Amino acid sequence: MILALILVALNLRLAITSAAALLTLLTQAGALSPATVVLIPAIPTAVFAIAGVSTARIAARWGAERTVAVGMAMLVAGLIIRAIPLPAVVVLGTVIATGGLAVVNILLPAVVRAHFGRNISAITTVYSTSMSLGAATAAATAVPIAQAIGSPSLGLAAWALPALAGLAVWVLVMPLARPKTVRETPLDSGNAPGAAEAPKTQPLPAGTWLLAGFFSIQSLLSYVIMGWLPSIATGAGLTAERAGLLLGIAMAVGVPATVLIVPLTRGPHRMRAGFALVGAASITGVLGFLIAPAAIPEVWAAFLGLGMCAFPLALALIASLGSNAAEAARVSTTVQSIGYTVATLGPLGAGAMHQATGTWTPVLVLLLVGATAQVAVGVVLTGVVWRQRSA
Repeated sequence: MILALILVALNLRLAITSAAALLTLLTQAGALSPATVVLIPAIPTAVFAIAGVSTARIAARWGAERTVAVGMAMLVAGLIIRAIPLPAVVVLGTVIATGGLAVVNILLPAVVRAHFGRNISAITTVYSTSMSLGAATAAATAVPIAQAIGSPSLGLAAWALPALAGLAVWVLVMPLARPKTVRETPLDSGNAPGAAEAPKTQPLPAGTWLLAGFFSIQSLLSYVIMGWLPSIATGAGLTAERAGLLLGIAMAVGVPATVLIVPLTRGPHRMRAGFALVGAASITGVLGFLIAPAAIPEVWAAFLGLGMCAFPLALALIASLGSNAAEAARVSTTVQSIGYTVATLGPLGAGAMHQATGTWTPVLVLLLVGATAQVAVGVVLTGVVWRQRSA
């Protein structure tokens, strides 16, 4: 099951970072128009918000593991569709692929809770690290692969291959892992399997709404970076290949950093330190691209990557809230649906603002404001979460 989680997680950012690295080439080749190039970075968060609303209900009926398999199949189909170099088709493929990603994103914390309830931090670290590794690989190699193939559209669709491999292993492992549905898996192993799902009228755990606020801010910051960092770099005079590598560096930093960040959820002082660390890193990276983007961009990208480790920090909190896996799924649905709805304004607004002003400076200034707000919300969230855990 851990192997299947790793292979699935490797694919959860490939569709996003590969497209971000190829935006310039896709536009030059006519596969994207000036209007659709603004949509592509904004589609993931918009679809995540819409698809997340009903995911927990579907998983309660089909089982979380089976629903994850459906999500992975959607991802494969959407990535293959993007091989057709027409703007409307690329947008359609992105919608389908990110719809699949939304389902998997929502359910993985519940799957971790169901199968590894006593090792949530460790397993969250494993799959979050895999996500960062996959995202870094796609960002750094998308341009060279597309150039080797001779087509940015085919280079974009090539990432269906690892998604297909992840789907195949997940389907093979499901029967062997004796999966349980979200509502069948209580946290306390002393309780009998098959415990009834918590009533829908039951209030959400304390801290859920603050966590939704934190998730909203970190998602907005992360998806602006994932969607537009290569374009920000090329706007500063860097080549498309180097710009893609910068995004690769940002995502790669998350591989070792996640191992250090997620354990910080185990105590209030550590948690505050974690929120402060990721916030300070984001502020430093944004300031670097704002003041001296072409000086040492690799360093600024590394700081941004450390800042994006707010995501695994949030995932660990999502998986730990509530009394059982069903409640964790409700928290995950609520937090991620709200978070991605708000975050849609980030990449869409950033692209529109750049087209209107011809510069990335206003976008970077707003990112600074967001990173500061993220730290403040994180500090308040720490107190609420630990009071809830102590109750």
